Amino acid sequence: MRKFTFGFFAAVMLVALASASRQDEVTLVLVPRDGDAARVGMDVANRYPTLLVNYKMVGGKVSLHGWSGKEWVNITLQDFQAGNFFRTAPDSALLIENAGAPIPQALVPSESWCEAVYKITTTQTRPLLHLVGQYYDFKYKDWEWFAENYKTTIDAINPERLNVAWYHRQLGDHLKKSAAAGEDLQYWVAIRHPRPMVPAVEEPATMLETNVIEEVEQPEMELPEDPATFNPLTNEAPAAVVLGAGEADTAK
Repeated sequence: MRKFTFGFFAAVMLVALASASRQDEVTLVLVPRDGDAARVGMDVANRYPTLLVNYKMVGGKVSLHGWSGKEWVNITLQDFQAGNFFRTAPDSALLIENAGAPIPQALVPSESWCEAVYKITTTQTRPLLHLVGQYYDFKYKDWEWFAENYKTTIDAINPERLNVAWYHRQLGDHLKKSAAAGEDLQYWVAIRHPRPMVPAVEEPATMLETNVIEEVEQPEMELPEDPATFNPLTNEAPAAVVLGAGEADTAK
């Protein structure tokens, strides 16, 4: 693997589905270097605009590599924290960690270059595919592809039957319920939501009469509901903001 230099990191993978709900957004996906999560990250990057980075903790230090579209290239911790490793800033970040091995706070993207950050705290294939698919809003062809390639069923990785039309369901499917639909949310953590959008309000014009400024009643400003109070997968309030175990030392 060759050394990463600023500006080298290629434009993120844009091999996305034409109808994908996130095809106009870029997601940073941070995955452990070893195991099935790395495979899931690569498969997602081949279908949606994804800035794919893997990580590994070695002797208390972190080693980072980014996918250029052709090869893995080294990223220093300093470049990662400063956002000096991409051409197009991500709209959000999805961090995936091994159970019992929290991602260090040093690997939580800075708000200066990535507002929204979420985390999945398992690398078990079934719940991982379920939560990633929910986050990306997989279309039916995506669910079908992942089920086939990971030797499972659509119902197992998509218990809510997201984007599965009635004609793709077997008779009686609507009567079935899956406990996984709710249980898998234990692995979902909202670290940081995007800042709420506040619409601009025009100042009312003042009226002048005999050099006296009359007071003009200010219209009430309607603010949108704060997205920071909602979990994007459930529309419920997130349980808590979970931080990493501690900053990792600078990678060589």
